[in-house]
Amino acid sequence: MNPLKLLHVAHAGMLASFLLSLGALSLAYVFSHSLGLATQVASHIALIVFPAFFKLGYVLRLTALKQLGRAVD
Repeated sequence: MNPLKLLHVAHAGMLASFLLSLGALSLAYVFSHSLGLATQVASHIALIVFPAFFKLGYVLRLTALKQLGRAVD
């Protein structure tokens, strides 16, 4: 895959997983009193899954930066 395209995909994936994590966090702790048990369980599971996707996006970002010859910081 083109490294520049990979970098854009990585940034978009990191942004999406960050926003989904914030949504799951608000469902799990802020609005938990008005949600059913299944939704609460799903939101707590999402708090494990979405940050894992963020980490995957970060690894893709590092790979793209290395392929482009840019500083990896």
